[in-house]
Amino acid sequence: MIFKNLSQFSIRLIISISLLVLIYILGSLGYMIIEGLSLLNALFMTTITITTVGYGLKEELSTAGTIYTIILIIGGTGTAAYILINIGDFILSGFLSGRLEKRRNIKMIEKLKDHYIICGLGRVGMEIAYELSNNKSDFVVIDNAEEPIEICNENKWLCLKGDASADEVLSEAGIIKAKGLFSALDTDSENVYVTLSAKSLNPDIFVVARAAIQETISKLEKAGADRVVSPQIIGGRRMAAMALRPSISDFFDTIMQTEEAEISLAEIEIKPKSRLDGLTIGEAGKKYEIDALIISVLEKGEKISVKKASSNTLISSGHKLIAIGTPDQIKQLEELSS
Repeated sequence: MIFKNLSQFSIRLIISISLLVLIYILGSLGYMIIEGLSLLNALFMTTITITTVGYGLKEELSTAGTIYTIILIIGGTGTAAYILINIGDFILSGFLSGRLEKRRNIKMIEKLKDHYIICGLGRVGMEIAYELSNNKSDFVVIDNAEEPIEICNENKWLCLKGDASADEVLSEAGIIKAKGLFSALDTDSENVYVTLSAKSLNPDIFVVARAAIQETISKLEKAGADRVVSPQIIGGRRMAAMALRPSISDFFDTIMQTEEAEISLAEIEIKPKSRLDGLTIGEAGKKYEIDALIISVLEKGEKISVKKASSNTLISSGHKLIAIGTPDQIKQLEELSS
């Protein structure tokens, strides 16, 4: 957007300056022909006429010279004023729109709760932003480069320009009320700093960090990252899974990425005093006629469970249900769990 405006401004400025130069040349030639002035005096007359400084005439003008001067004042001063207006408009509009946009972003961020923060809008950060946007989740992007900020403005994403590892920038992004943070910066050292800063400001925030090399994974986990993702490792495993188990890979890709899929996989947290709190899976199924298939129940703080959920499995506050079903079935389970 800025580059487009800059291009339009440049074209208008070049045209205006070209007209001004043309008026200068024609003005000077006119005085030389009509009044017989020398080149220097003709330039002087043209200058004081266009700028309307009223310095005084070198020589008395003839009737033709006076009429010519009136025409030159109208054409020259109008062009000069147009140039000044364009420059003022460009500077003021850019300055004011930038400040207004920043104030609007800050006010909207202050209203957010349980949102996500994306640190770094590179290739990985961009995919995260698109995924969150498709899922209609609130998020704020932090980046210190101009191009990512422009991309955010074009997509109407909330954003802040600054160092994502700085406490004041993270606070401005609402980290105290945020649900999760994605550290997707280019270098592993930056992601470690961001993770440390995020956890120091909000120990409960869920941090997913990017690691470029294997050795950094343990450092990020020690820094407090809840999950660490290496695009190279994940990419390699996905490629192998597609070749070894293509149908399973396609199935999970479909239910995880397609909103219109007939069945979906969901993670549902059991809230305190919800209708499912304190019931077994079997009791809940009979009482509320739950049709969604509960695959697994994760204990509070547990990352993963490969144990099969049975009808005798107890559901308690803080547990997370991994369930599969139609959108209506998943919605019913979410309502019972809330």
